[in-house]
Amino acid sequence: MNDAENIYSIRGIEKVFLFTVRQTFKNRGYLLSFILFVLVFTLMGPIQYASSQAGRGAAEKSMSKDVEISDVENVFVCDQTGILDESVSDLGSVDGNVSFVSDESVVSDSLGKNDIVIVIKTNETGFIINGIISDSSDISNDTLDVVTSELQSIFDDTRMKKSGISESDIELIYSGVSVDDPVKESDLYVNKDGGKGKENKIQSGSYGLYMLGFAMVVFIVISMSSSYIITSVTEEKQSKLVETLLVSVRPMALLMGKVVGMMSYVVLVIICGAIGSTLSSYLMERFLGIDKSNYGGSSYDFSIFTSFGIVNTLFLVLSILLAFLLFGMVSGLFGSTCNKTEDIQVATGNVMTVAMVGYFSAMVIGFMDNDTVNLLAALIPPFSFFTAPVAFLGGRISGVILAVAYVIQLVVIVIVLRVSAKVYRLLLLNGNTVPGIKSVLESVKGA
Repeated sequence: MNDAENIYSIRGIEKVFLFTVRQTFKNRGYLLSFILFVLVFTLMGPIQYASSQAGRGAAEKSMSKDVEISDVENVFVCDQTGILDESVSDLGSVDGNVSFVSDESVVSDSLGKNDIVIVIKTNETGFIINGIISDSSDISNDTLDVVTSELQSIFDDTRMKKSGISESDIELIYSGVSVDDPVKESDLYVNKDGGKGKENKIQSGSYGLYMLGFAMVVFIVISMSSSYIITSVTEEKQSKLVETLLVSVRPMALLMGKVVGMMSYVVLVIICGAIGSTLSSYLMERFLGIDKSNYGGSSYDFSIFTSFGIVNTLFLVLSILLAFLLFGMVSGLFGSTCNKTEDIQVATGNVMTVAMVGYFSAMVIGFMDNDTVNLLAALIPPFSFFTAPVAFLGGRISGVILAVAYVIQLVVIVIVLRVSAKVYRLLLLNGNTVPGIKSVLESVKGA
């Protein structure tokens, strides 16, 4: 079979590729998208840090608001335990004077509207701290709770120090207890090179955020490329330019040239975005002393692209490229069924519906973190394009399962490729088609 007759011939693909790249960067919309996407990745760290600091500041302001408004004037402390001493004169956000009394009855009958009495005593179960205000007090219960809580912290620190507990031990006591994800005994250790070592299994919370961040990147890549491919194919079909192109360029070369051309654009966006993100993180840590732990994981966590080394990152990139290749070819097919501008919205909607199902499913799957669901999602397209590499890096599936997932994805891509080679020319030259999968399937039957 000569090259002209071969439906899989890609003769002339380089011309279509170069033409697509030039047209993409000439398009102001795509040039602006390129700049915005890179800026978002670059500034994501600073934005997340600013958001977390703003939230923390709002919380602190909320906690201290009542104290500031109530304007506490005097705090009388009656410590019946003898643990505190009169050196305690500062209660943090309380601006009023702090003084000690031997008996609360000395001041209880003459309390002003902005005065508080705090009584510390013991009973058979432990210590009790009570706050007392006058019947006509202007101090709210929330303010009283804040003052007693601050005095409780001072009381706890003092009694621990007097018991001989060191500062480091006190910090350890207040640090609390964290419960890690439950795992089976067989999951704790894996045999590598004949030895035992702890398995690299990401905790559920981080796993869900990683899955969400990766799925978002895949979704953005698909949405950026599919609309351009569909619009470009439709415009060439409407202007009859495609009839001229098909004289010198094979149908498969025309389709794949557009797909690969847009792929180079998207890859360049991702690379520039990753460089910008890495650079901003470095500058924040180097010059501002802000570690990634202060802002990472607060919403979408894109650090999965930099946290597992170059080799493991390639699995992420490979999945993005495979997803792009599949959805790019499908977009080209749907674009070839459009005959007017209104059809573009329908065709784009069809592609984006599938992409959105994959994205939202990945979100749910990541935070559900069920072994069976992780396995099935990694093997079944289109979910596998959004979840498989993260499941592997997160320790939810093995390398063998990931390899099987890639094989299944390639089989799906080959099937779409064969369909494309069979009907692409027919769809481009047919002026009576209806946008969508129905036209593609009818063309397959008639080819």
